[in-house]
Amino acid sequence: MNRKAFVATLAGCAALPALLRAPRGEDGDPAIITLSGSGPEGRWFAETSLFGKVLTREIPGLTVNGVIGKGVSIGNIRRIAAGDVEGGRFYPFDLENAHANRAPFATGAYGGVVVWMKLGMNLFRVVADAGIGRFSDLAGKTVAVGVRGSGDDFLAQRILGGYGIDESNTRFHFVGRGDGQAALAAGEIDAIAFSYTRNNQGHLGPIFASRRLGEDVDFVEPDADRNAAFLAAEPAFFLDTRGEPVFGRPELSGIAYNQGMAIHRGLSDDLVYRMTRVLYEQWDEVLSGAPWWNEPGEATLEEAAALTTLPYHPGARRYYEEMGVWRRHQAG
Repeated sequence: MNRKAFVATLAGCAALPALLRAPRGEDGDPAIITLSGSGPEGRWFAETSLFGKVLTREIPGLTVNGVIGKGVSIGNIRRIAAGDVEGGRFYPFDLENAHANRAPFATGAYGGVVVWMKLGMNLFRVVADAGIGRFSDLAGKTVAVGVRGSGDDFLAQRILGGYGIDESNTRFHFVGRGDGQAALAAGEIDAIAFSYTRNNQGHLGPIFASRRLGEDVDFVEPDADRNAAFLAAEPAFFLDTRGEPVFGRPELSGIAYNQGMAIHRGLSDDLVYRMTRVLYEQWDEVLSGAPWWNEPGEATLEEAAALTTLPYHPGARRYYEEMGVWRRHQAG
């Protein structure tokens, strides 16, 4: 290859990233938007695809794709901040950590990741050998909390730490959710501590098929005398008392937290306003594809602005203000 051809080839390679980027409209917004859900076993992949279907159909010139998001909340926040995707599923406490550069976001700039909407809720569930009734009873036990450094691990240690359970007095077993559930089902560990949706037969059902609920294993509740202090120190969490009806535990109390969709602040206010309006105008269709959101405490327009500890995208806020739901939750 002669020198002129070599230089031309280099120039072409240098231009390749720009050619591969999504085209942009006159307002600078991308013509193709990617929303990142959860891993391949999570239903959030289907939900972000549902969002994409509605938005692509209803907004001319815009294509929205829903994709699998490995690492879920932590991974999605990192991808949004890096500009790899425009939006994704997140947990409020993870975004709070990112904005404050706390672990696992000790380095990097995350101010461009803001809230689009509050969606459903998740429940932090501890299932353990019978006789372990409260979080404080886990001291001295072996508890599966997720792969070390994962979102599951950070969540479990954050919540259990608020009740005096940490690595100084408890043996944390750092394995994935599936391995942890299998270990408890086989009687190899004392407990698991993971986040689930309510009545989650897919994950918890196999445990109770192997070990009888109420006799061999049972749900573990947070210590009632420590709840007030924990919730005051951790405003991203709240106490849920609607239990696990499908498992015969309707009175079970537990620590819960909301989940939502984050979006990049760099998208124009007008585009995010239109995306928000279109989705809620078609919300019946969204619910038909995601019926689990049609439950108390789950995803509604009335609750969309309920994440009070984090900044929202101005375009989304504009729509919530127009619909009269912003001031139900937000002070300003």
